[in-house]
Amino acid sequence: MIFLDTSFMVAFYNTRDENHVKAKNLMSDIINFKYGPLYVSDYVFDETVTVIFIRLRDLRRAVRIGEYLRKSVELVKVASSNFEDAWRIFKKQKETGFSFTDCTSISVMRRMNIRNIATFDRDFLKLKEVNVIGAE
Repeated sequence: MIFLDTSFMVAFYNTRDENHVKAKNLMSDIINFKYGPLYVSDYVFDETVTVIFIRLRDLRRAVRIGEYLRKSVELVKVASSNFEDAWRIFKKQKETGFSFTDCTSISVMRRMNIRNIATFDRDFLKLKEVNVIGAE
């Protein structure tokens, strides 16, 4: 199982992103299920289509990407228990710069026992229980 982070997906879809080539190379392993099923939370979905829309200034493309994600990954809803857990993680962080959305991802990954994350956010490297694909 692998959780896809916003930074990874935005880099994949945005050819001007500094990590685009790296994301493109990693995506072939990911879509061939090297890491198993693909998961995205509703918060990450929201963040991804919003950032893509803002950066590319192309609503039709953002919608196409959103529709593709809805069909090709398991969309996990952030439960109220995850929200509360994420808020605790967010408030207690000291050596990381996780956004609240990142904290919901951590909570969902823990709840679902997902150990792999595709991301270019180097703060995830500080989590011992997570195998970071991309930011190494």
